[in-house]
Amino acid sequence: MNRFLGFAALTGFVLAAVAHVFALAGVNVAEHVPFVWLLHVGIFGVFVPFVFSSRKILGKRPSLADMRALVPGPVFAVGVAVFIYAMVNFALFIAATQGGNPAIEAGQYVLKNHGRLIRELSFAEYEALRANELRGFSGHWLFLYFVPFAYFMFGKRPM
Repeated sequence: MNRFLGFAALTGFVLAAVAHVFALAGVNVAEHVPFVWLLHVGIFGVFVPFVFSSRKILGKRPSLADMRALVPGPVFAVGVAVFIYAMVNFALFIAATQGGNPAIEAGQYVLKNHGRLIRELSFAEYEALRANELRGFSGHWLFLYFVPFAYFMFGKRPM
């Protein structure tokens, strides 16, 4: 079962990485592949089992050292790098969107924040911000798929 969950998480990670790269290139992936948002739901299929399994081994409040000891050093280092990347990506995403979401209202492309109009957009800006929206989510997907992948494929199990 651990290998199956590890491969499922790896599949999610690879698909999230592909979506992320296209979004970085400015492609509105969700327009071309609407089911890409299923990656958001798929995280639960691998992350929830990771949480329950790791709690059995590490307890409810593991330290960073406990988590570090669970996987080989290089795997932990990649996990840290993916986490840092996700945080930087999120900061860039927020800066690019000014905290808003692209929308279409009355045939106009607009950027809104909780119902408040930030500004009108051109079609090109709208498409770029839609791609950026997916980029913001997919950056987190990378980390949330990598952690269960690392745990289920490389995690040390007690005997």
